[in-house]
Amino acid sequence: MKRILLALVAIFAFASVEAAKPIKIIFDTDMGNDVDDVIALDMLYKYQDEGRIDLLGILSSKREGGSVKFIDAMNVLYGYPNIPIGIAKIYPEEGYVDTATSKRLNYADWVVANYNYKHTVKDWDSIPDGYKLLRKLLAKEEDHSVVVVAVGFSTNLARMMESQGDEFSPLSGKELFAQKVEKVVIMAGNFAEQKPEYNVRKDHFAAVKFYSECPVPMYFTDYRLGRTILYPWQDIYTGYKYVENHPCVKAFEYYSKMPYNRPLWDPTAVLFAAEPKGGYASVSKAGMVQVDFKSNTFFIEDKGSNRHYYIVDDKQRAKIIRRVSELTLRTPKCYQK
Repeated sequence: MKRILLALVAIFAFASVEAAKPIKIIFDTDMGNDVDDVIALDMLYKYQDEGRIDLLGILSSKREGGSVKFIDAMNVLYGYPNIPIGIAKIYPEEGYVDTATSKRLNYADWVVANYNYKHTVKDWDSIPDGYKLLRKLLAKEEDHSVVVVAVGFSTNLARMMESQGDEFSPLSGKELFAQKVEKVVIMAGNFAEQKPEYNVRKDHFAAVKFYSECPVPMYFTDYRLGRTILYPWQDIYTGYKYVENHPCVKAFEYYSKMPYNRPLWDPTAVLFAAEPKGGYASVSKAGMVQVDFKSNTFFIEDKGSNRHYYIVDDKQRAKIIRRVSELTLRTPKCYQK
């Protein structure tokens, strides 16, 4: 009996250690377009503070320098200056312009140009291409251990599918991805309305390629889901007082005239990836994701597929808002006394 009890204790201890292992995440963002990316990134740092995740690296699917400068400033501010950053060096968009006002809606460029944040990067041209950094990061990790959270264009990910063996791994991009990545949690698509969704439309061919060729399970949080969950504007002025001119506050203020509540498109992807057993959503049946020539997205049920999309009800929406607010209202670990 004593041996049995000791064996059970050992099993439970091992299970506890396994459960406590942080989820390894690589974040791919179009920082500078919609402002919900800043909330998503804030959440990732807070999860890192908790020990819930290990944020391996951040990729920008934008080519504008302000995007990576904003990310670097956030890394420093939150106490994680050594998180590596990559940038999409081949990229179809040069910035989004509101044709009604001719105002260039890139808050990342504006914020870093107008506020003197600390940076670790000395030579911005030295930042690696996004897919190359992805190859480097994945090559170091255990098999099937990484979750890719993609909330921007599929530019870096499509180029990963096209890549061949290099100094980091002899495997092709698709083979390396299949070996090292557990799953992809992605904000993209508009399955209910079957309309072009921004992340799909801005790099159409990259989306088509990645959705069809990605060798691991994909879980979509689509436009409809995030649109129905609004981040309360009051939290912007309540949760970021620990530093003056916080980039999250300045990003929200530049993006649109405050006060306004913003849909939680990208933060839901982070939440579902970091807390997969949190009860925040259910998942659809398996299916294929198709993109037509107008960038409309369709989800077609197929038992043999490994694509799913998230589904939330009203109770889960309220739970998501509470959790996102709780995280963003928390002072980062590096500022706690």
